[in-house]
Amino acid sequence: MSARRIARELAVILLSQLPKNSAKLEKRELDELVSKAVSMLHDYAKENLAEVEGLLSRTYGEITDIEIEHPTNVRSIAQLLPVKVNTEEVRDQLGSLKRAFNLINEALDIPILVLESRSETKSEVKDFLFRLINTYIEHQAEIDNFIKQASTKWEVHRMVNIDLNILRLACAEAFFMHDVPIAVIINEAVELCHRFADEKAAKFINGILADLSEEAIKLREDDVARKQSKI
Repeated sequence: MSARRIARELAVILLSQLPKNSAKLEKRELDELVSKAVSMLHDYAKENLAEVEGLLSRTYGEITDIEIEHPTNVRSIAQLLPVKVNTEEVRDQLGSLKRAFNLINEALDIPILVLESRSETKSEVKDFLFRLINTYIEHQAEIDNFIKQASTKWEVHRMVNIDLNILRLACAEAFFMHDVPIAVIINEAVELCHRFADEKAAKFINGILADLSEEAIKLREDDVARKQSKI
């Protein structure tokens, strides 16, 4: 996992923990917030593993029910025999197992997030995190206005906080961090949705960022032209 992706994931968690009306985040404050985020990540991993256990138990139970209800086993429940299943039944069970696998993957990623966020020798995570959070703080009003302008066909006011935070951070990068390619920003925002939200949120945020990308590109071009004119 890249340093910037780790920083983005931490930023999504930290955004809801920021002090209200903060003009700028100091590195000392960032360290304190990262410690809180680590604790939240630990709880998140435990929730994931608990959900995995539930999914696997449910899948086992559903497979057992299929066997019990099959005509082959009507008179031999004490010793269930394997039965043939249709592709729809297989697909349903594989879907549950895939969800369980994804949750385990997420839980296994969390120690990496924790180690990278606390490492003194690997500062790239903290540097990008510090820059991203402060870019958002500095331009919060502008970012929310960009989102509002793009939301005529999107019900942004109904978004849950985690989805809105992903969108806000993506806008901070797109409009004010010009060294990051816009296509990368959109892809990363979608990946954050897959981790912290769901497919519906991913499509929703992808749509809003696609609407805003042309404006972000123009702003970047204007910024380059302005800098060149000063040379």
